[in-house]
Formats: sequence, structure tokens, C-alpha cells
Amino acid sequence: MKKIRALKKGDTIGIAAPASPFDRSEFKKGVKALETMGFSVEYREDIFDQTRYLAGSDKRRADELTELFKSSKIRAIMFARGGYGSQRIIPLLDKHTIETHAKPVVGFSDVTALLTFLRQECDVPTFYGPVLSLLAKDCDPVTKEHLLLGLTKAGPLGYVPADGAKILRPGKAEGALVGGCLSLINSSMGTPYELATDGCVLFIEETGEKVYVLDRMLTQLKNAGKFKNVSGIIFGSIITQEGEPHDVHTMISDVLSDFAGPVVVDYPAGHTKKFVTLPLGARISLDAADLTPHMNFTTGLLT
Repeated sequence: MKKIRALKKGDTIGIAAPASPFDRSEFKKGVKALETMGFSVEYREDIFDQTRYLAGSDKRRADELTELFKSSKIRAIMFARGGYGSQRIIPLLDKHTIETHAKPVVGFSDVTALLTFLRQECDVPTFYGPVLSLLAKDCDPVTKEHLLLGLTKAGPLGYVPADGAKILRPGKAEGALVGGCLSLINSSMGTPYELATDGCVLFIEETGEKVYVLDRMLTQLKNAGKFKNVSGIIFGSIITQEGEPHDVHTMISDVLSDFAGPVVVDYPAGHTKKFVTLPLGARISLDAADLTPHMNFTTGLLT
């Protein structure tokens, strides 16, 4: 992956809406949060468009993202929110244009589809981190601190916090960190944009599902051979539906009973108040041999 310059205070972040529409006042709060962190923010006025359950037409959303890549003023790209729709615009994006104008991109949830495409096909540095709708809420200082660190630190991030994370299966693993939202990883299967996992440490998070649905999605990945050559698995926030009677950790242990590598659960990333921004594609060393897991990024995305 090519190395891109880390951001500095005063740089401009461009905002796109590749998926669902969003509340304008909440969006403005998210913009304010980035400005408070020292960045300038730009976006197109038609970002507030709405077509059914999407933030405007597929063409509008694809053109918006392409324009942000092509702009020399924009130093990084973030997103208004997730929801649904990112997959729809991938076929409308020109790989050569994006690769020529590569810059850091941060997002999560539905944006998983875009992050995978941009990293695998366009050599773009991608970070699994917050969107504006999350920053607009009562954002935890940890979330802001590690978003800022991810965008402004040159070289490897080194050790990242694992507060609250638990070891489900002990061991050690190394590899490039890949992954994202489980439902989006699953929906990429059989497409040209399928997540490549061989030789990697896999990160998974999800929200709002019943345990049996999570079981089905993990089992699909298992049956498709997606865990076969993975060195370790890190589960971020896995938020089940309210009133769920089954334990999600028990289910994960069952589905991964024949997985040889370490498995960590409850890592602070994903649909959670405390969100540690993770550099996707960066090499990570996972030590889950002791009481608490340790995660050390040994390569970086930015210079």
C-alpha cells in the first residue's frame, strides 16, 4: 500500500454521504466536533438529498465521493453516517481515478463495503473509525483521541488500548488487520468486492441482531473457508437485540470451536461509545496469551 501524508491541524476533511440520509442538525454537530479537533470541513450542499432510504441517487453519491478524492484541497474523507447503500455505488466508482488521488478514508458499519473496495482495489489507506452521526452524540474522549491519533500519527500506531476486551481463546497471531461489520462482510460474499482474509487478523463487529442471526452469518463465513487461513479473530462490539435470551460469547465459542488461533471479544471498536480507530491493512501483532490481550500495530498507513 502506498504511504500518504498524515494530517495536521488545519487540514480539510471532506464529508460524503454514501448510504442513508441523516438529520441535518445532527450532521452539523458532527461537523463542529471535527472543527473542535482542529480540522476544516467541507461538503456539498446536495449531501442532504434523499431518495427513498438513500442520501440521494446512486450517481449523486458516487459523484460526491469521486469529487472528494479528486480535490487537492481535501486531505481525508469521512462520512455522514452508515445505514444502507454504500454497496450500490461501488460499481460506479473509477478505480484508477481513486488510486491516483488516494487519501485517508475513515468510516464503519455500512461503510465497511466501501472501505474493503478502496483498500483492496484502489490502494487507499482506510481506517475503521467513527462517522459524523457518532461524533454528534455525547462522544467519548477515547473516540476523539484515537480518531485524531489515527489521522495525524505518521508510522505505526504501536500499542492500542484493549480496555474491557476479553480472551475467548488464548494464543498469538500476526497479520494485516482486515474486516468490519459482519453483515457487510457477509453480503460481499460472491461479489468482486469480497473481503480477502488469508494470512490476516480478522476484525468483526455488529449491532442489533439476534444471536441466531449472528450464528448464521459466522457459520456462512466458516463454511465459505473465510476463517481457514486467518491467524486470529478480534470481535469488537457485538450488540444483540434487547431481550436476547442467548449468550453471544457462548455462540462464538461454539461456531469457532475448531479455530486454532486466538479469539478476542469485546474490543472497544464498532457500534460503541468508546471507539478506538483501527488502521485496516496495517500489520498487527495480537498477544492473547495472558489475562488481557495486547494489540501492537507494527506498520502504519501514513507517513
